[in-house]
Amino acid sequence: MTPNPGAKLNSRRDSSNKNVYSLSSNGYEDKVYTYGEAINLAGNGRYSFGLLATLSVCTLAMGVDMFGFSVVVNGCTCDFNLNISQTSVLLSMPFVGPIVMAYPWGYISDTRGRRRSLLIAMWISFAVSTASAFSPNWVVMAILKFVSTSFCSCAQSASYTLLGESCSERARDSYMLIMTSVLDFSLAAYVAVAYFILNMDFSYDMGAMTFTPWRLLALALALPLGIGAFGTHFFYESPKFLVNVQRHDEALECLTKIWRRNRGKGDKYPVKRIILNEEGNERRKDASLVQSLWEQIVPLFKPPLLWRSIMLYFFTAVIFSTNNSFFIWFPYLAEKFSAGLNSSASSYETGLCNMIVSNNNNTSEAIECTSTMQISLVWSSLAQGVSFVLIMLVITKLAYRKKALMIIIMTFSGLASMGAALIRDNLTSFIMFFGLLTNELCIGIIYTYFVDLYPTSYRGMAACIGVMVARASALSGVNLLGAFIMTHCSAMFYTCGGLMLVAAAVSCLLPPDARKK
Repeated sequence: MTPNPGAKLNSRRDSSNKNVYSLSSNGYEDKVYTYGEAINLAGNGRYSFGLLATLSVCTLAMGVDMFGFSVVVNGCTCDFNLNISQTSVLLSMPFVGPIVMAYPWGYISDTRGRRRSLLIAMWISFAVSTASAFSPNWVVMAILKFVSTSFCSCAQSASYTLLGESCSERARDSYMLIMTSVLDFSLAAYVAVAYFILNMDFSYDMGAMTFTPWRLLALALALPLGIGAFGTHFFYESPKFLVNVQRHDEALECLTKIWRRNRGKGDKYPVKRIILNEEGNERRKDASLVQSLWEQIVPLFKPPLLWRSIMLYFFTAVIFSTNNSFFIWFPYLAEKFSAGLNSSASSYETGLCNMIVSNNNNTSEAIECTSTMQISLVWSSLAQGVSFVLIMLVITKLAYRKKALMIIIMTFSGLASMGAALIRDNLTSFIMFFGLLTNELCIGIIYTYFVDLYPTSYRGMAACIGVMVARASALSGVNLLGAFIMTHCSAMFYTCGGLMLVAAAVSCLLPPDARKK
């Protein structure tokens, strides 16, 4: 960006901020603001709150579409006569799709915009997920779920990036954690909905298929995708993205509208000129598509971004391989534990692993196929969701201490994982299992680091590769847990605990916390 002809750059700097310069021309001055100062001047009000709520719905919709598919599969087991291998294929689809599409979504987000990529992803995912409710067989359902989650996975990176670039720096960390707390509630949300729908008793012959409760459940779980997509239309593209791609007038227009809807201070939005003031943000504009794709990813794995990429992707792999694997198996494990507590052997203090394995052995006989859900699963899911949301809302007050929170949460989660296998008291061991799942609270912190530590040109790509790492790790964790939880239960918990303690140690190497004023 160049000043008007004849403008002279003053040698002095604003005494309160070394990054603010003054341009003088024809007797008046225009300040050149850094983007951080510009977005802070836009305020924190109704627009920011509305954007937080809308993007939280988008991330909740993604979680429900991906993880809620497990209860849909449970519901359609009888209709499709699913065996174990077919069920495993279906449950793998929500993880395979995001792995395939992570790289394209990163490119689209960094070159076409955060909001545009989110709108495309959410609307298409809504349409495909709705269509999956009318699948004639399990193969069609698997294909449609692969497509649906390939698109909605964009929400995990695009939502965090759009929110982080469109709200004030002081509120950013807290907003990221609040949005994560909504994602934490996805288990309780889809289990509660599934309980009421799957326990209905109806069947309508539609010729090519029979409309039963699980199809209604699939429609209900697709609805948040459409709500999130519709709500996104009422908000603007990331001003930081617009500045980065040299669309300065549009960026200033968006910032002014944000200031107006936030009811920012003053009679007029004061910013007229913006600089990003970021290093490593250069990109060639004459590159071919292949070169552009290549140049989006290579800088992430070269100095000065190499070390931060290794750390953040390591944290992502540890959290998602441990958390998501137990998360998707949670309904099964909770059901086994509940059955164990209600059995005649419940008076013996055996611990979580012994109770799960022994109850699985006692229920190996053939039983009538049923798609209903037990109320005990609803209560345990609600307890998990509510407790995690409350914890997250408390730690938002310490959101500026990201590094400290990472170390504390990962350490606690690792010790809880080991405690779940060591402790013999049945109820206490299950509470320790809940403690293991608290590492999910670090997801919002990690995506805050993606916003803070990467230049705007590569931020979307870095976050989307994070999604790819997350889903690949989750897919591996789910399959490993399914293969060994019944034969090496304690070893699985010890391994997960050890990984999280290593992650806690590596967290000590993160940049020091700096409180935003």
